[in-house]
This record gives sequence, C-alpha cells and structure tokens, in this order.
Amino acid sequence: MRRGTINEYLRCYLSPVDGIVGIYVSDKDGARMAGVSIEDAPEQAFMPFVVTSFISSVQQLSKLGFGEVEHMTTKYQDMTICQFMHIPNESTPPIYLTAVGTNTCDLGALISLEVSLRPLLGVLASKAAERFEQEALLTRTDAGGHIYRILRNDTN
Repeated sequence: MRRGTINEYLRCYLSPVDGIVGIYVSDKDGARMAGVSIEDAPEQAFMPFVVTSFISSVQQLSKLGFGEVEHMTTKYQDMTICQFMHIPNESTPPIYLTAVGTNTCDLGALISLEVSLRPLLGVLASKAAERFEQEALLTRTDAGGHIYRILRNDTN
C-alpha cells in the first residue's frame, strides 16, 4: 500500500458523528508511519511525546507486574485518546495505533477502530520490520564498542 492510499483508507474512519477526529500509526520508536486528522483536531494529541509516553507506560506497567497492556484510554478536558499496541507475530516489532476523539466522542467507536484496522496494522508492522532489519544491516559496532553506520553508494 502506498502512503497516500493508507491515509485515504484511514480518513474513512474519521467521523464527526462519533467524534473521531484523528488516527495515526507509529513504529516502535514513536515515529509516525501514517496518519490523518480533521482540521480542528487538538494539536497536542499529535505531538511525538504522546506515543512515546504510551510506550513508556506499557513498559513500566509490565515491569510492575500488571501483565501485558494492549490498549490504554486517556481522557482529557478537550479530547480522548485511545492507544493500542499491535504485535501481529513475534518476529515483528510492535506498532502503535493512536485514535483521537473529542471530549464527548463515542468511546465504543474509538475503541472498536483497532479491530477494523488490524489488517492495515499487520501490513504496516511488516513494513516497519523490514525497515528495521535493513537499518540493522547498515549498523556496525567496532572493537571499542562504538556504533557507526555503513553508507551505501547506489550509483551502479
């Protein structure tokens, strides 16, 4: 799937009736892979720290013995954020779905987005795994423990 096609697909799930104002998918580092929002969606919901805070929370809850956390809902004065961790299989790193709603959104509609988007999340998880694998092949550690990148020359 092309990025434009993915964003068009995600846009179909934005709903003024249910109060869903934004959806985005991030990789294991919190980097956004795809996303859409309506024009007046709360800006702070789309800041990079939103996903990285969720990733940290999931890790801390696991360390504290609360088990595997697959989703979290956070309600603010002007918005509701539902975040989901998606791991299609053990060979791919997790990716994260963030759904943003108004403060009066239909919480059931917001939570049910993850089920509807699972096929897309599987495709994006595979793409992320391929990218991380390629990056790992280009990263080396020398005898002193210093990490460096191998730059390719694709002028052939």
